[in-house]
Amino acid sequence: MFRIAISRLSDDGWSVTPERRATALSVDEAISSIREHLPTADTRAVRSDTVQRSVNRINDFRTDLATAEGGHYRVVIAPMM
Repeated sequence: MFRIAISRLSDDGWSVTPERRATALSVDEAISSIREHLPTADTRAVRSDTVQRSVNRINDFRTDLATAEGGHYRVVIAPMM
């Protein structure tokens, strides 16, 4: 199982406001959840193999995404322990 956290970034990344927390049974389900919540964000860098390698290596995956409307978000996927 994986934890998903999506936070809104403002003030050039100095302010982080939690917006959504969820759980997923698999990496693919976690990615689908992110795409549902941020449908206009460019999520090409959020691929199953990339996320899984990061989780295996440093225990989580995190990236900043921008939406077409100009919003900036930090996405974190981490295994539940």
